[in-house]
Amino acid sequence: MGKIKTQKRILPLIPNFTATTVLRAFILNALAIAAIATLTIEMRVLLDERKNDVYSYLHKWLIGDDENIYLTERQKLIIVFLTAFVGAILVYHIMLVFFGYGRGMLVACPTGTYT
Repeated sequence: MGKIKTQKRILPLIPNFTATTVLRAFILNALAIAAIATLTIEMRVLLDERKNDVYSYLHKWLIGDDENIYLTERQKLIIVFLTAFVGAILVYHIMLVFFGYGRGMLVACPTGTYT
């Protein structure tokens, strides 16, 4: 029998800054929340300005070619919510790759039952 080779872990890309202390966990969480909030706010700003490519694309997709009808507040709210949701998924995956953020939430329960 030969020796079993252990593979070198390549993730996280920045292994020296994981959430091993409360301060580091707070900093990483603040970084994630700031990125998600920035994406969400920028989408809302783009939807409030009618003369940009994002608004034009969404207007054509939701309403059509009628230039006299604008996106409603409800449509903008749904778009911003979906942007925040998808942005959060992307940001958390990026944080997982770079910092290993969220790995601590994947531990098994020692008793085998979850409450």
